[in-house]
Amino acid sequence: MKTETGSKPQPLPVSAATGSKPNLMPAPAPPATTPAPVLEQAPAFMAFAGGAAFDPNQVPLPLELAPAVYGWVRRLALQADLASADRLLRDAVAELTSSLHVIIIYAGPDGFYSLGPDGELPKDTQPVLAVGKARRALVGPHSGLIPIATATETIAVIQLIRNTRQPVFVGADHITMAAIARESAAVLHHLVVQHLQGQLEHAADKKSLYRPEALDYHRKKGSEGVVTELSPTWIRRAYPVLIGAIIVAMIFGIVVRVPTYSTGFGMIHYPGTPVVTLAQGSLEHLYVQAGDLVKTGDVVAKLSSPKEDADYEQFLADAENARQQYLFDDQDEQARKSVKSASIALAHAKAAVDQRYIHATADGRVSDIHGNENEAINAGTTLMTIVKPGTMPEELAFLPASDRPRIKMEMKLQVGIDGFNKKRPKLPITEISNDAFGAADVRRQVGQAAADTLKIPNDGASYIRVKGTFETDTFMVGKREFQLHEGMSTKAEIQIESKPFFASIFPLFEKYFD
Repeated sequence: MKTETGSKPQPLPVSAATGSKPNLMPAPAPPATTPAPVLEQAPAFMAFAGGAAFDPNQVPLPLELAPAVYGWVRRLALQADLASADRLLRDAVAELTSSLHVIIIYAGPDGFYSLGPDGELPKDTQPVLAVGKARRALVGPHSGLIPIATATETIAVIQLIRNTRQPVFVGADHITMAAIARESAAVLHHLVVQHLQGQLEHAADKKSLYRPEALDYHRKKGSEGVVTELSPTWIRRAYPVLIGAIIVAMIFGIVVRVPTYSTGFGMIHYPGTPVVTLAQGSLEHLYVQAGDLVKTGDVVAKLSSPKEDADYEQFLADAENARQQYLFDDQDEQARKSVKSASIALAHAKAAVDQRYIHATADGRVSDIHGNENEAINAGTTLMTIVKPGTMPEELAFLPASDRPRIKMEMKLQVGIDGFNKKRPKLPITEISNDAFGAADVRRQVGQAAADTLKIPNDGASYIRVKGTFETDTFMVGKREFQLHEGMSTKAEIQIESKPFFASIFPLFEKYFD
């Protein structure tokens, strides 16, 4: 168990007689003299600027979100220990809310702890403690703290963080957070008690004269079950049933075909015209934001130009001085040459200043801005993309390179958008790359911002790129319509073949079904 080394809550004892776990985060008692308003008396849902606070046990779950939430809860109920349940619950919250990072924080006798791969805990545990005591969720634009609580106690607190480049959490995300926390509380309560009880037993076993393995065997003795005894009557009845089941299974295994998919990851991309910087420097100002409409030639950004501005002012003064000398004596040949050279130098200085202004290269809508003000920009960097009105988004998918020989243009690319439980659209394939490339090449193709969202594995695998075009720039979840946006992460797959179920179980017989 990993605990926080900074601030620790008071140790919480576990009943040795009953093995039950006390209230991990008890609700605070109001002062005896001047009672102050407490969070439990607030409305079930309370929105405010930049976030919301709500009671997960009082937020109803709409029917369209129920299948996804209860599907994860059913899987959670099958877990045998807290470690596997913790891992599954973190995966569920990350997928249902499109969160980049999820940890579950528990309170034990020795302080806060988590069961994540790195045992990370927030540096400041006061918000976690406050949310646990009040049993009310607190959600900001891209982060949140959700209590997992029963009617009497708080089991744990979920901390989830969404990438700041993603959309902020909305009402549907709040409902999903509340539902998964509420429905998993009973299962997690049982596993936490079992986990703490196991730790106490393990600590006691270390102090015993007997080996811990022997003590563990003694505790589990008698729970193995007994061997089933079959009477001759049951044996005679079982043979026909068994033979019939085998025949049905063989017919099923031959007739029913199992599809094989090439599965990978991808993102939503709007093809457009790139705006490329011609010089390097610090990005002084952005005149547009993502979604703004621009016309060809509009100034969209400016690079810092203190040297160019100073040179221009100097050459402007030199040109004025040369002109004054020429006006004083227009017969002076040297003065005439000075005017000409000063004009040429001034024109070059003006061009250098103008080069610091970045202009739109097409008419359309600004999309996918790469850079922030006061950030260093190299020459040749694609600062943003301009998408023409009416342009349909495309799916940029990356699939295992080993499947390239079996992927054809006439196949369909199935796309599932992360965080949304919906029917996957099947897109016509418009491009299949012939060359394979590694994870580093994928990151360069999609950009660093998108690479952070996609969580591209760095395991030495190679990929091919497959593109497909959407027929519309929106998608439906139940009766609700959502807009597709640049950089949304997806799961992509292509059905590359199908074979009988029997051959998929016994690959040795696959050659007989070709």
